[in-house]
Amino acid sequence: MTDFPLLDANYAAANAEVGREVVADLGVIEPRIDETDSWITLPMRLVYDQAGGLHIELGPYAIDQRDIPKLREAIRQYDLANQGGPGLRRVQ
Repeated sequence: MTDFPLLDANYAAANAEVGREVVADLGVIEPRIDETDSWITLPMRLVYDQAGGLHIELGPYAIDQRDIPKLREAIRQYDLANQGGPGLRRVQ
């Protein structure tokens, strides 16, 4: 387990009301919060429910089909930057 505080939601109501089911447990990430100079633990899950369909949960946050392409692009840019490849542009 982690040494950092867990940030998550109580999904008991969603489990019952909208048939929330965890399709896959994807581990945890430990992002840093600049404002508090601290880290937290966010569990990652692939989830399906009747209200939102298939989505990714990062702790209490749901990322659905509208945001997946943006997240994918952010990771692509991160990978490019780590490779020192073309298209790397530092934002000032």
